Amino acid sequence: MATLEKLARLSEPSIQGAQLVREIARAADQSLTQSQADYAVIYELHPKLGFLISHNQAQTRLCHTLTDRLTIHLTDLPNSVAQRLQQAGESRKEMSMVIELLKSREVVEREFRSPPTTATDGRHTLYDHIDQDAVDELSQRIGAGLEELEGIAESDEAACRQALSDARAADIRDAEDISVTWSAVAAMKELVEESQSAVAEIQQDLQSIEHHCDQLRDTIRDLEAAESDTDSQLLNLDDYNVLLRDTNEIPAIVADLREVLADIQRRAEEINVRYLQYSAFYQDNRRRFTAIALVSAAVDAYVQTARESQTRFAHLRAEIDSGLEDIWGLVSWYRNFHSAYDGLIAEVHRRRHAQKVLYAVVEDMRSKLDGMHMEEMRLRTAFVEKSGPFLPSDLCPFIQDPPVTFAVEESEGGGRVGRFASVQSHETRYSKQASTMGVDSRL
Repeated sequence: MATLEKLARLSEPSIQGAQLVREIARAADQSLTQSQADYAVIYELHPKLGFLISHNQAQTRLCHTLTDRLTIHLTDLPNSVAQRLQQAGESRKEMSMVIELLKSREVVEREFRSPPTTATDGRHTLYDHIDQDAVDELSQRIGAGLEELEGIAESDEAACRQALSDARAADIRDAEDISVTWSAVAAMKELVEESQSAVAEIQQDLQSIEHHCDQLRDTIRDLEAAESDTDSQLLNLDDYNVLLRDTNEIPAIVADLREVLADIQRRAEEINVRYLQYSAFYQDNRRRFTAIALVSAAVDAYVQTARESQTRFAHLRAEIDSGLEDIWGLVSWYRNFHSAYDGLIAEVHRRRHAQKVLYAVVEDMRSKLDGMHMEEMRLRTAFVEKSGPFLPSDLCPFIQDPPVTFAVEESEGGGRVGRFASVQSHETRYSKQASTMGVDSRL
């Protein structure tokens, strides 16, 4: 009976120890199961998250660039139209001023060979020499182009604002700078494997304690079934000491297993934190991926809508710029025309004065040439009358030729200011003018 009492005292702490170890094992299994589930999610999300991070970083920068360009375009578009409207207004103002300047400058009819005036008031002005219809047609073409340009700009601006509104509503934020390398996943796997080994160790200790409890229970049952005087034969002292030693080791084993459980739970918590990070990062990048798709769709819709209108806008803008350049060219030409008219009057007066001087020189030259010619004719006639009858005609045929005649005549050209004179010379054979000189043609 003493042995049974001793064994009974060993049974209670053994059963309690086994219960504690079972609770530790159950908690360890739960932590391990959670760690394995978290690791499975991490392993599954890793390649997806890696792709999303790489994709989203590049696409986020692209979306920011696109929205920035749309913002700039939204400002440049009306500015481009306003600039050309201002230039058109300035050109019209300058053209009106120069037209009035030409209308106010009357042409002096007596100065030029100008065509008859067609003005209703009978005045002949510089304005009569420009093509007003061409100016009006050019101005109307520029005005029509500007009106169409404004319409395209208004429509495009509305579509651009809508695209910007949709893009900003997507709320694409810069992604966090996180690392999702395979080394981190491998580290999580190592933690799971360490926990698996620890759980296996707990299970092994639990089996040992349960085996110890079974031994105690079986021994007590056998002793209770046997006669009282034979209990010493069923359990010797060595066996009892083994059971006692094992029972005394249970508290230390429980303490060690609690530390092992704490390590398992710590690893499970670390894996769970990484799982929560991966899940949060994945969800965040999924939302960003969706937002990027929305921005891309909004921008693409605007681009498709504005493609044709922008082509027309660029064509109109080039035509308007060319027309404005032509208008400013006409303004410059008309101003130079007005300035050149003053120079024209001065040039006509200068030419008339030069013509008078030339006429005086020509008349003086004609008088001198006529005198010299008559003197030469007199001398030649005297020689021929005195010596000609005695000279054979074949001895010196040209001695009978008359002197060279020089004529000062006006050349073609010169206009109403008078034709300029030029000097011409020619020779006439003596035989053709013999009768006028009174020389015998037989010589």
